[in-house]
Formats: sequence, C-alpha cells, structure tokens
Amino acid sequence: MTCRLCSAELEPKSAFCNRCGASQDGERPAKAFAPATPGTLPPEETLWTGRYSLRAAAHLWLLCALWILVVLAVYLRFVETRNALGNGLVLALGVGPALWSLTQALIQKVTQRYRLTNHRLFTDRGLLSRRHDELELIRIDDIAVRQNLLQRLFDVGTVTVLSTDTSSPRLEIEGIEHPLAVKEQIRVQVRARRARTTYLETL
Repeated sequence: MTCRLCSAELEPKSAFCNRCGASQDGERPAKAFAPATPGTLPPEETLWTGRYSLRAAAHLWLLCALWILVVLAVYLRFVETRNALGNGLVLALGVGPALWSLTQALIQKVTQRYRLTNHRLFTDRGLLSRRHDELELIRIDDIAVRQNLLQRLFDVGTVTVLSTDTSSPRLEIEGIEHPLAVKEQIRVQVRARRARTTYLETL
C-alpha cells in the first residue's frame, strides 16, 4: 500500500501517512470498467427447407412428348407391315427417354435436401451413402437464380450461391420451388448475419 499523496510505502490499512501525514480516507481513483462482454448470436433456427421439384424438369417432359409423337408418326407413315416385335421396339424407342428422364428426376427429388437457418445453409445429397455440406452465411458473396421459360411458368429454378468457402465455393440449390423468394430469404439472412458479426466485433 502506498500513500495517495507522496507515494510512500504504508502499513496495510493505515489511516495516515507516516511521512507526510496525509489522510488515506480521501476519494479513491475510480475503478476502470471492464470491457463489455460481447453478446452471443441468437439461437440457430430453421427458416426454410426444400427439395428438388419434379416441375423443374417440365422442359424434359415436353421434349419427351414431342419425341414420342415423332416416333409414332414415322412408324405409322413409313412402316406398312406391323407386328408385335415392331410395336414393342417403337414403344421402347418412344417411351424409353421419358422413363429415363422421370427416373432421374425422381432420384434427384429423393436424394437432394436443402435447409436454411439464420446461421448456415445445409445441403444433403445421397440415399444410401450421404454427403452433408454446410455453408456459413457470412461467407456468401453472391446469389443468383437460373430459370428457363417453362420453369418461370411453374415458378421453379436453381439458386446458385457463390462463397469464399474452400470446400463449396459454388453451391447450386437445384430445381426448387419459389427460387426468387428463397434467394431473397438467403440474402436477408446473410446481411443480418454480417450486421450482427460487425456489431459484436466493435464491442
């Protein structure tokens, strides 16, 4: 303990200084305030979930329908002698692409899942073996939406997310419903996440 006036060494709890006689009961220097403890981010909650929509493949259904009509027209126009084998081959040739497209679309619908929270964007791919990716919203740099004409009519499309994440610099959320609304929701959450982080860093 030292004297508040002359800085001489004092005995603990001394009321007066032995050197200058100054009272030690005067006003003490104010204590420095401890720095404010940064607040925590709000709890993570799910804001949106989505899957691949079969309507996203509407252009393929249209092309398949046109292909079936072309095959059928060529068969009826140029093949005069028809039998069961020929009918089966034409059926397979016409319907095969449509079945293939439908199968691929169903596989995408079953194996692709997306989830957006106020902190991260999650992507799950796979059925038996599964790949799980997550992207911090604060790392997102740009968001875009891609739609063809039929997808615009059915309000489906693909949202492309560009980020600084090394494992997923380009993430495509394929064939989802209401892609423009999802894009806007992601953008709002990215801005809110950055605003909260900037505020906490300035405390």
